[in-house]
Amino acid sequence: MEVVYDLETYPNAFTATFCPTDPEDNRMTVFEISDRRRDNQPLFNYVQQCTLMVGFNNLNFDWPILYDFLINPDCDACHLYALCEMIIGSNDGTHTIWNPVIPQIDLFRIHHFDNPAKSTSLKKLEFNMKASRVQDMPFRTGSFLDFNEIDVLRDYNCNDVYNTKKFYFLSRDKIAFRESINPKWMNSSDTGLGRKFFERELEAAGVALYEKDASGKRVPRGTPRPDGVKLADVIFSYIRFRTPILQKALDDFKACTITEVVKEDSAKIKRVGAPEDYSFELGGITIHMGLGGIHGSMERKHVKDCDIKDFDVTGYYPSLSIVNRLHPAHLGPAFCEVFAKLKAERAKISKKEPRSKAIKDGSNSVFGSSGCSFLPFYDPAYMLATTLNGQFLLLTLAELLLTIPDLELIQVNTDGLTVIIPPGEGARVEALAAAWSKATKLDLEGVTYKELFIRDVNNYVAVLPDGKRKLKGAYEPERQWHQNHSMPIVRRAALAAMLDGADVADFISANDSDSWGFMLRLDLGKEARLVLDDKREFKGVTRYYVSPTGNTGVKHMKATKTRIHGKGYAERTGSRGKWECSICGQAFKTVKLWEDHADVEHSSRLVIAQVHDGSPIDYDLRFYASEARKLIISDVHQPKWRKDNA
Repeated sequence: MEVVYDLETYPNAFTATFCPTDPEDNRMTVFEISDRRRDNQPLFNYVQQCTLMVGFNNLNFDWPILYDFLINPDCDACHLYALCEMIIGSNDGTHTIWNPVIPQIDLFRIHHFDNPAKSTSLKKLEFNMKASRVQDMPFRTGSFLDFNEIDVLRDYNCNDVYNTKKFYFLSRDKIAFRESINPKWMNSSDTGLGRKFFERELEAAGVALYEKDASGKRVPRGTPRPDGVKLADVIFSYIRFRTPILQKALDDFKACTITEVVKEDSAKIKRVGAPEDYSFELGGITIHMGLGGIHGSMERKHVKDCDIKDFDVTGYYPSLSIVNRLHPAHLGPAFCEVFAKLKAERAKISKKEPRSKAIKDGSNSVFGSSGCSFLPFYDPAYMLATTLNGQFLLLTLAELLLTIPDLELIQVNTDGLTVIIPPGEGARVEALAAAWSKATKLDLEGVTYKELFIRDVNNYVAVLPDGKRKLKGAYEPERQWHQNHSMPIVRRAALAAMLDGADVADFISANDSDSWGFMLRLDLGKEARLVLDDKREFKGVTRYYVSPTGNTGVKHMKATKTRIHGKGYAERTGSRGKWECSICGQAFKTVKLWEDHADVEHSSRLVIAQVHDGSPIDYDLRFYASEARKLIISDVHQPKWRKDNA
């Protein structure tokens, strides 16, 4: 019997809900251990029949609790709640059961939501999946519940299982991928699975990744570099520049020794010895360099009516290792040979094959693992050699292309760059790019753009000659599951305005039949609450839309409060000494008086939609149109060659 399941634990009430994985069978089976019911034996018998259990964070939470119940089937809710508190309190994974007696599929781990950068709760997924009901925990943790509240808890538990099952079917491609590579790795993230795949290939080639310590425990090998890493020792000696500012950057980095990593706070990690915020001007943009990567870009520019070329280095980091024999010191040259073998194999098979994806994920994950002392690829020197040489080699390409008069850089980022080519210089650009590729033995992939709307290096819209569109960052129509899926109508309206000349208000009005496109997600966390002017309060993940008939809302933190959306769509107009509200026309002597007026009179109004069936809504057109206009890029960039000829 294969089931989706979830548990809820309170001091005097424990519920366990199960639903078959069969897409046609949504029957919920709920077991309860409380002051009014003792479903211990039926629950024990039911679990014994399960052959596969699917959950969300179940390896770390639900299964350890359920496994403890199987060992102590006569326990009460208080016992299970104490275990729950112990697991949450430790927060270190020590209670995770990696080899459960009943196979588990953990959707939380498969999607790598255990990565802090991608941390995503089931409630956020409910919003992203357009669930008819977004329901957060109904009672404070640790509360003692009466019988009516236990009924509410049971209903909440069923809603969680229903949405976990929905996410299970949306994850079937990832599950099938793991089944085809190695079912034992089912609960690994794509990155983790790729790394394990690469480890298996290395071990098959005779490379020892693990060893035993004094106690006989199997531990990963590594090269810690306790004396630090002199960057002059890892930057390739053949890298040189003719441009003074680039040679200075090279010399400045070579003079550094990276001694340690110091975590100053939860948001910032500082590597002692690294240049601080290193930047310089090149080809018309500001380039920022660091130990981890390089980036620079035009900002909020529309580039058109000129030749635009984008160059990417194919498989940059793996290729750097293969071509330059870069490898973690303890793994030896065989590391590069396995890299090269897998790269050649991937080139021969379809990208749709599971093995192709495993090779790609494995190759990318190896570099990412080189900075982690708990994994067998750990070597800070290898990591820094990869990132720094990658940056400087990219700059050698930029320098080479900039020998062409009036050529401009649009952006530089990690593994590629984009340029504006002066008239008649296309062949020369291609020749220089080919010469760089031949000298470095790195493959370049070039793409021509007809038009480019670039907000910054990570957010842009590129139009290809055949009319196809490449959308990145804020302009991507489809978001990943860990991202916020709020207001897709806004992105669609902005794209229609930029690419098709549509009026955003007209576009929104003509495409308002899908009310999900207007929904917003507010993540309040544990310490915050949303208070509406009608005194209603909300916590956790809150779904809402902006409507002229809604309520004003204030987000309360521990010591601060903020009006949600602030002034909304109000703008100031007028001349010096007089400010007029763009909505009602009222005039003010100072900006501060106008801001106070707009904050009170024209603040966006909210309608809470925790329960929503997709039916039409009374949305505030001015608000959504205003948000769409913020994404529109209208400032046309004049190429240097055009200015010179004007």
